[in-house]
Amino acid sequence: MGQLNDHGFARGFDTAAGRFAWGTTFEQLEARGLRPAYAAAGVNVWHVAGADVLGLRSSRMELMVPRPGRPVMQAWHRLDLPAGESHVDFALWAHAQLVERFGAPDRGDARPARFKEENAWSVAVSAQWRLAGVRVGVSWYGAPRDDEAAGKTSGILFVDWDDEVAAAAPWAEAWQREQSVLDAMLRGAHAVARLEAGPAREFARSAAQRVLRMPALHFTVSGFELLQGDGAANHRLVLWSSAAGDAWGVSDLHNTVFCRRGESLAAQWVQVLPAKGGGSTDLSFGPLANTSPYRPRERCGAIAQFMDILATMPGASFQYSETYDC
Repeated sequence: MGQLNDHGFARGFDTAAGRFAWGTTFEQLEARGLRPAYAAAGVNVWHVAGADVLGLRSSRMELMVPRPGRPVMQAWHRLDLPAGESHVDFALWAHAQLVERFGAPDRGDARPARFKEENAWSVAVSAQWRLAGVRVGVSWYGAPRDDEAAGKTSGILFVDWDDEVAAAAPWAEAWQREQSVLDAMLRGAHAVARLEAGPAREFARSAAQRVLRMPALHFTVSGFELLQGDGAANHRLVLWSSAAGDAWGVSDLHNTVFCRRGESLAAQWVQVLPAKGGGSTDLSFGPLANTSPYRPRERCGAIAQFMDILATMPGASFQYSETYDC
C-alpha cells in the first residue's frame, strides 16, 4: 500500500474520460464524449466508469446534478477492494491516509477502532472534511459489497461542490428578471379564488438554491395584497390573474408559481388516507406544495371548488388521487 496522491478537488472531478471542471452539465459532458452506463432518478444521476482517486481504485462512480440541465455538483467514487486484501485492513489503512492528508475530519472518525467484518449494508467508519469550495467524505462499509460490474467495493468517497452561487450563475440573471416581472405582475393582479389551507412552507432557500433545484418556484412579493384579510395570511392560498390577463398563478405567503399564455401548470390534490399514520390532505401546483391535516373528501368542498376554478385557467391541468399513510 503506497501513499495517496494529491488531488485538486476544488478544480473539478475526475472520470475515466478525464477531468471536468465544476459547472459542467450532463449535456456538456455528452458533447465531450462521456456517456453514462445508465441514467437514473429522472436523469439526475449518471453512472459512469470510475477514475482512480487519491490513489484508490474506483471502477465506477456516480455523477449527480440538482435537476436536469444544471451542473454536476456531486461526484461519488465507489472504492474497489483490492484483490486478495482484507476489507477491514484496507479500510483502516486508507482511512488513516485520508486523515494524514486532510487532517482531523470536521465530522466523523479520526482514529477509528478496528471493526468486525459483518454487515455490508452498514457503515463502520465515516468522516467528512471541508476543503476549498468542496466537501469530501468517505464511508467504509461493515463488509465489502458485491458489484457484478466491478467486483467488490469497500466504501464510497464523495466529493460535493456546494458553491451554489457559482453553480447557479449561468441562470441567475434570467431567473432574477423573471422574479422582477412577477413582482410587478403580483402588485397589479386580481384574485380569482382564495382557499384557507395548511401553513405556507417557508423554504430556507436562497435565490441560487431555487435556480438550481426548482426554478419555477419564485418568491411572493412582500405584502402581497391579495393574501390579506381575516385569518392568518400564512394559511391562505390565492389563485390570481394578471391585470393584462396574459398570466395567472398560485401564491402563498412565501412562494409563487405562475403560468403565462402558451405555458402549462399541473395541479394535484392527493388525499392521504389514514392508515399507520393519521393521513393528510396534500395540494401541489407545480413545485408549490401545501399540506394540511386529513379531512374526508366530503368535508373538502372549499378545496374542490378552488381546484374546479383553477382547472378552467389557460394551460391548467388537475388530477385527484388517493393513497394511504403507510
